[in-house]
Order: sequence, then C-alpha cells, then structure tokens
Amino acid sequence: MLRRTLLVLVLVLLVISPALQSSEKYINSIRMESVALQDSSIETIPEVSGFSSNVLLSTDDSSYPHHVEVSMTISDNGTLFAGWKESNTHNGPGIRVSIIKSVDGGITWTSPYSMPMFTSGTTGQSDPWLAWYDGTVYYTYLEYSIAGPSLSQITVARSDNYGASWTPVTASYGAFFADKEMMVISDNGTIYVVYDDTDDATIIGNTTIRLTRSTDGGITFHEICNITEQTPWKGLPYMALSSESHLYVVWLYLEPETLNWGNIELSKSLDGGSTFQESQFINSDGNYSTSAPGKITLPVVRFDQNDRLYVLWADGFDGGENSFDVYLRYSDDYGDTWSDRLRVNPTVQGNQWNPEMFIDTYGKLHIVYYDEQGGYYRPYYRSITFVGDEHDNPVLGNPIPIADLQTSSSFTRPGEYMSIQMDSNGVLHIVWTDGRNDEMDIFYAHGIYGVTIPLESSIILAGMTIMVIAGIAFYIRRRYRV
Repeated sequence: MLRRTLLVLVLVLLVISPALQSSEKYINSIRMESVALQDSSIETIPEVSGFSSNVLLSTDDSSYPHHVEVSMTISDNGTLFAGWKESNTHNGPGIRVSIIKSVDGGITWTSPYSMPMFTSGTTGQSDPWLAWYDGTVYYTYLEYSIAGPSLSQITVARSDNYGASWTPVTASYGAFFADKEMMVISDNGTIYVVYDDTDDATIIGNTTIRLTRSTDGGITFHEICNITEQTPWKGLPYMALSSESHLYVVWLYLEPETLNWGNIELSKSLDGGSTFQESQFINSDGNYSTSAPGKITLPVVRFDQNDRLYVLWADGFDGGENSFDVYLRYSDDYGDTWSDRLRVNPTVQGNQWNPEMFIDTYGKLHIVYYDEQGGYYRPYYRSITFVGDEHDNPVLGNPIPIADLQTSSSFTRPGEYMSIQMDSNGVLHIVWTDGRNDEMDIFYAHGIYGVTIPLESSIILAGMTIMVIAGIAFYIRRRYRV
C-alpha cells in the first residue's frame, strides 16, 4: 500500500506541475501589468538572465571583408532593421552602408544589400543611423566623393514599404566635410539631423556642429542652426527630445591648449532647434588623454518617461593610464544640475567603452558596452534601476556577456556605437560588431528572461501544493487504511 501511495503522490505532482508553471507565467504577467503602481519596481520588472545564440548578419564578404558601426530600429509591426558600414579594413574609412531586416523577431533575416548612392558617381558611405516613424523607415549616412562629382553630405534615405525601395535626399549644408551624424524624430514627425562639419580630417581640425530639420516626412531638409561656432575641437554629437519635443544635444570637447579630451558639453533648444542656449559642461573632470585607439566614442543622451535626463559615456577618469570606464549622470531639472558620476562597469581593469542604452517605459536603463580584458573584448549588458523616494538609489544588475566568443584587441575600431532596442513585447534586441571570424562582422542576439516569482506568491503556491498533497494522502490513508 505504501508503494501505491507514493506512486499516486508522484502522479499528483506531475499533474499539478504544469499548473504551477502556468501560475508562474500568470503571476509574471500580473507583475508586468502592475509594475507602474508599485513603489518597489526593482522587484517587479523581470531581469534579463542571458542572451540567445548569436546570429551572423553580415553574411556577404564578396565586396568588403569588414563590417562595423551598426544601428537598429524596430517598426510598428515588429520588423527589425539593422544597418552597418562596409570597409576594406577593420579600422578604415567606409565604402558602402548595408541594411538587413527580420520579420519574425530576429529568428531569420533577409540577405544584406547596399544602400543607394546619392549621385551618378561613386560615393563612399559611412556612419549609418536608422529610425522608424509612422510607417516609414529612415536611414541616414554620410557620403563623400570617390569618383565623379565632388560631394560631401549627410544623406537621408526614406522607405515607405519596409525597405523594398528607398529615396535618398540631401540632409546637410555644411561648408566642409560632413561627418558623424545622428537622427531623432519628434512625436509630430519632425526629423532632426545633427552632424559635424569639419575642415580637417584630424581630431584637432576646426569643427562646427550643425542641425538640419525636415517637416515633410524626410522629403526635404533645411539647415536651421549652427549649434556651435567653428572651433578645435567639438564633435561626435548625440541628441534627445524631451516630452515637450525640446532638443538636447551633447558632444565631446577637446581642450584647445592641452589637446586633452574628456569634457562633455550640452546645449538645449526650446524652439524646435532654431536657437540653442549657451552650452554648459556636464562634466569638466573627464580624461580622454589616455592613448587608447578606437575608444573615443559617442556620448549618449536620453530622457526617461518622467523627463529625467541621462548622459552615458566612457572616459579614463579613474582607470589609470590607457584604461577607460563607462559612466552615467542624470539631471532632474532639464540639464541645469547633474548627479555625481556613476561607474557602470564593475571591473576597472582593462577598458570598458562604446556604451549605448535603451530606457523602457518603467524607467529602467538597459546598457550595453564593450569590456576588454587580457587582449580580448566582448559586448556586455547591464541594467540599472533607480529606487527610493527620490529615485536616487541605483540598483545595478549583474553584467551579462552578449557575445558567444571574444574579439582580439588587434581589431581596434568596432565603431563609435552599437545598438540596443526593445520591442512592444518587452524583449531586448542587440546588434554589435565583433571579430571572432578574424574579420569584423555584425551579430545579433535577443534577451532571455528568467521567470521570477515574488516571495509571497511562492509561499502561496507552496502552501497550495502542500495542502493538495496532504489532502490526497489523507484520502489514500482512509481509503486503503495504510
């Protein structure tokens, strides 16, 4: 009889186990829906536990062996678009930019193809940037003459049919070399493009940061402002929009007397980019003077859902000679004052650089960056949630490697950025560059989420399980008198 009792209990556990798993999913769903109503959001938002197997996107090496500087956007129906720069060397100039897409959430991808050239001549292309708005995908990149008519411009190509065809237009009107652009689109569809206009190919060349705008869906662009006057050297701009569509632009600043890098400036416009206020330093204690090739990367600026303004960047502030770390600051008064810097990476050895972030609708920061140790590097992910009455207590998640394999540090320039986006289902998608195949390639992975049951729910489920088993055991004892 005892053996029969044990067998019945095992069968009961097998029967109720799927129910318990369903309960876990149900509880997790409730947690996601009620997260905005709970003060302890750090305990209610599911954490990324890992990343999927990496998918090679740059599958065509027939023309160019190296693929770097990747950007991504997601359409309203969940189509993923990724674009990157094609080059003959791992750290050389761009020759073409390519694009690829997935209609099944990153499971399968189309074959990559090159974007059109603006003129009938041959242009070099570089610095891809993608954005989606209201049924249209926008792809901006710089173009410069290789053969044919003289040209140096920022091009914006638009597609109303999910990338089946493209219409490129001029989106810059600088006097010199147009470089290092990025794009944002406001809620009313206004497209802003910010870029460098430099008269020297070196980092100490005279540079102006310029802004153009389109109010007709990218059909035409008009220059509306010089954010900075020409000076050595301000560059690598990044832009964000507040909830009222006010423009905030940050850039790196080169000290003209010492030629040391590290300071980040910010300027804001409250009139749609027509004028900008006097710039201010976000940090004046940065240190880019370390001799680390390829580590000078874009400073990232983003607003969360409550108009808290974040700036994310990398510099050699306290890492010692030839060592970079990733830092974060935030402002709750639209950039007038700033928090102390917070180091994102837990390890100070080696180099950590090339940061990018996505801020979800709950205010949680999802950050990616490269981590270089012992002659190799790979991309990592780390989350940050701010808790407390003033939301000033940062809780950092564990750093999680994204790439399956490492890249040799002999590949010195994966580009100034990689990309992280979140789809409407709350799944993170990441694209980056690495050199695992002895050439620079573009890879993709999505986040994997472990189901975490709150303590009170776990106690309830455990109690229910014990009660069911005890009831069945009692019945068996009475029925079979064991």
